[in-house]
Amino acid sequence: MIKIFKGLIIFLFSIFCIYILESACFRLVEGYANWRLSFAWGKPSEPAFNNILEKLPIDHFVKRPTDTEPPDHLGYWVNDENHYSMKVMSFTRPMRDSYENYIKSKFEPLANFEIRDYDEIIDVVLPGLKKISTVEDVNAMKARRVGDALEFARGIFIKVVLRDGSNSYSQTNAELEASFGFMAEKGFACVTLPVFSSDDLNDKITRLQKNEALLAKNLFGWANGKAATILMESCQLKPSCWKAVMITNPNEFVSPPEGMRLPWVYFEIDEERRLVENGLDLLYKWITLARSSDNLYASRLAGLVKISQDFYTSKSIPSTLVSYVINCSRFTEEMTDNIVEKQEISPIEPTLQEEQIITSKINSLTTLVSEEPNDFDLNRIEESIRMMEKQEEFSIIENQPSFDCEIIREYREINKGNSNLDKVSNRDLIIKLGLGFEEMGMGVLDQVRTKDPLFYRYYNSLRAIEESPLN
Repeated sequence: MIKIFKGLIIFLFSIFCIYILESACFRLVEGYANWRLSFAWGKPSEPAFNNILEKLPIDHFVKRPTDTEPPDHLGYWVNDENHYSMKVMSFTRPMRDSYENYIKSKFEPLANFEIRDYDEIIDVVLPGLKKISTVEDVNAMKARRVGDALEFARGIFIKVVLRDGSNSYSQTNAELEASFGFMAEKGFACVTLPVFSSDDLNDKITRLQKNEALLAKNLFGWANGKAATILMESCQLKPSCWKAVMITNPNEFVSPPEGMRLPWVYFEIDEERRLVENGLDLLYKWITLARSSDNLYASRLAGLVKISQDFYTSKSIPSTLVSYVINCSRFTEEMTDNIVEKQEISPIEPTLQEEQIITSKINSLTTLVSEEPNDFDLNRIEESIRMMEKQEEFSIIENQPSFDCEIIREYREINKGNSNLDKVSNRDLIIKLGLGFEEMGMGVLDQVRTKDPLFYRYYNSLRAIEESPLN
C-alpha cells in the first residue's frame, strides 16, 4: 500500500513538473508558443480545433464574448472582451518581452536602416529587404527585367497623427525610434503620417500603394484620440486598403462599413470610457463584423478590445499592438502563399518560335496597312487580326521548346522532394543556374560547357536576348 502511495505521489509530482515546464516554455519561448498555437488551431490555411486540446482549459479555446447575448450595459461586455483578448493573445507574451527588452536596451535603433521620402509621406524607415524580380513584376512594370533587385517590405506600420501645425510630428518620430527599429528588424517599413482628415489619409495611402506596390502592399495603421477617429473613418470608406487598424481611445466612435469585409481591428480604451454607454454599440458592431470570417484565426483574432491606461504615458508602440501586427502579417503571408518565400524566376524574353510568330504578325499587319486606300476595309482588317491572334495562341502552346538538357535533369532529380520546383520551367532553371555558375567565378561556365554543351548554348542564347539593347 505504501509503495502504491509513493508511486502515486511520484506520478503526480512528475505531472506537476511537466505542467510547470510546459507553462514556462509557453511563457518564455516564442517558438514553442507559436507551435502550441498551430497545434491547437492548425495552420492558418488549414485551420481546425484540436479535438484533444479543446477539452482542456487552455487559453486558445476561451469563449468569445460575442458568442452570447450582450448584457444590458455594454461596459460589462467590454470587460469580458478585455479578459478574452488577454487570454487569446497570451501566445504573444515571449515576443512582447523581446520587444520591451529591445526598447530599453537598443542604442541608435535606426542606425542601420535607410530613411526615405515618398512624395508627401516623409521619413519612411525601410527594412532593407530585397527580392529578385519575376515575370509578373516586369509585366506590372515594377522592374525593367527579370533578375533585377526589388525593394519590398512585409508591410508598412503607419502611426497616424493629426496635422495641427505643432511640432507633435517630430516629437512622435523621436519617441518611436526604438519601436520603428524593432519593426524594421522584423521586415516592416515604418512612418509617422500627419493628416488633416480621412480623405487626406486615404488619398496619401492610395497613391503610396499605387506607386510603391511591393513596399505598401500591406498597411497597418495605429492612431489615438482625434486621429483614431480619422483612422476609423478611413477604414469606413476604404477597408480594403488596410490589413489591420489599431484604435486607441478615439474621441468619437463611427459606424463600421456595411456589407464589406473588415481588416483586423484592435481597440484600446480606458476604464472611464468603458463606463460610458454612448458609442459602445458601434464598438460592438466593429468587433462582431471583424470576426465574421469562416477562417478560425481571423474569427478569433480579427477583432479585439483591451482596457488600458498605459497609452497616456507610453512613448513607444504598445507591445500588444506590435505583436498584433506581426501575427496579422504572418497570417496574411500564409494565406496569400507568401511571395517573399516562394519566388519563381521566369525570363520574359520570347523564344525563337515566339519571335517568328511575332515577326509574322508584324509582316501581316504591315501588308494590311500598306494596301491602296481604295482597298481599305476596316471589317476585313479586324477579322484578319482576330485570326492572327487565334493562330498565335495555338502556335505558342504547340511550339514551346522544352529546354531539356543533362544539368536540368540532374538538378530536378536532386531536388525532386521540392514540390515548388514542379512549377518552374526548364527555361527558368537555365537562367537561374546559369547566373549562379557565373557568380562562382571564371572557369565554372567553361566546365559546364564541357559537361553539358546544350545547357551552355541554351544559357548563352537566353542571356543574349536579355542583354539586347532593344530589351
